[in-house]
Amino acid sequence: MPPVAVELPRQTEHTDEKDLPHLTTHRLINNVTYFGDSAIPEGDPIYNSVWESAKYLAQAGYTIVNGGGPGIMKAATDGAEAVGGRTIAIYWQPKLASFFEGKNLANVTDESETASNYLIRTLGLIEEGDAYVVCKGGTGTISEFGMVWCLAKLYYGANKPVILFGDFWDKIIEAFQKHMYIDEMELSVLYQANTKEEILKILQDHEQKIKHTIKTIDSKFSSDEQGFVLGGDSEEVKKTYRAYNAIASSYHSSHAGKLVAQKQLEEFMSLVNSPAQVLDIGSGPGYDAGFLSQKYSVTGIEISKRFYEIAKFENQNVNFINANIIEYPLEKNKYKGIWARDAIHHVPERKLDQLFQKISDSLVEGGILYVLVREGVGEIMEEEKTPYTNTEKFFHLFTEDELVKRAAQVGLKVEKIEHTQRSHKWLVGVFRK
Repeated sequence: MPPVAVELPRQTEHTDEKDLPHLTTHRLINNVTYFGDSAIPEGDPIYNSVWESAKYLAQAGYTIVNGGGPGIMKAATDGAEAVGGRTIAIYWQPKLASFFEGKNLANVTDESETASNYLIRTLGLIEEGDAYVVCKGGTGTISEFGMVWCLAKLYYGANKPVILFGDFWDKIIEAFQKHMYIDEMELSVLYQANTKEEILKILQDHEQKIKHTIKTIDSKFSSDEQGFVLGGDSEEVKKTYRAYNAIASSYHSSHAGKLVAQKQLEEFMSLVNSPAQVLDIGSGPGYDAGFLSQKYSVTGIEISKRFYEIAKFENQNVNFINANIIEYPLEKNKYKGIWARDAIHHVPERKLDQLFQKISDSLVEGGILYVLVREGVGEIMEEEKTPYTNTEKFFHLFTEDELVKRAAQVGLKVEKIEHTQRSHKWLVGVFRK
């Protein structure tokens, strides 16, 4: 099925519930992760309350995230799916841990990701969520609660809200205060809710309370910490790297060894004399970086974990980094050439000035920036449906004038601009520092 472009900004549809606010995707809190026990059966009052709360949050435009198992996790998925809400599961299928529930085939989400072990799964659930609803559970839930509680204290001021769901939490927190060393700040990052309405109000109030910190997030926290704070990776970025994670294996299988931009790669290589340090932004499965490594010392940056793993395995002589180019610090005056195919157009407009300056600073005098970006006007979410998965990718579409102006602002002079057509209209830009 061909991709469908959806122009931004988008708003969630009105729901049947008159008391729900009309919320947009332009929020700090978009994804809510549920933690809770896998053994709680359907029909249990706790199961029902989770189902109702997830439904309510989905109606308000929130994406529901969980561990893909039965019990509380399935309740969260089913509640959201009942109203057409968006759902994500991050699960782990253990080979040796026989007491872990693994993936529940009845817990069917819109998107899912498999982690390599329990800790990676937990980190994925933490990073994917912008807020956490912690329900009744066992040792797994206790470990998840401990991690998000600690992170909320460590990143106080930009912390993701931790919501304890159910009145049984009062006695648990009292016991912690009585028998452990719990300070006032640690207590202040916890919220307690007994109803779906209280959860929603906490999400809204918390966002308003710390919204002023959003402009300082990039400068305060490293790229490795972005997933632990509100306002780190934007929703557009999250959706895009999830999409690339979802298609990585199938893309590699169908495109292995193919260079879709060999003509442009050869032109880039004619402009950058060796020996040279070269940076590949948005390496994907590493085909371009591998080709360039025949002549240069190449570093590749790729945001998709799965593409990064493929690229690293297939190209042992390339230094690949799994990171978001927006946050990753580039060394100044290092590269003779920077190759950026099908990458910069995934960066939101509000981040482009910062990115172009970073690119310019990392080039040596006379260095070449070679970019291939989608041509057009505006910003869109492009939806693509396949028999196996539905994905969304964010695109900032460039006009020739915008591309040239952004480069000029950071001291990059135009060598060449070319318009080309593949499945879409593309701009090829060659700039020299």
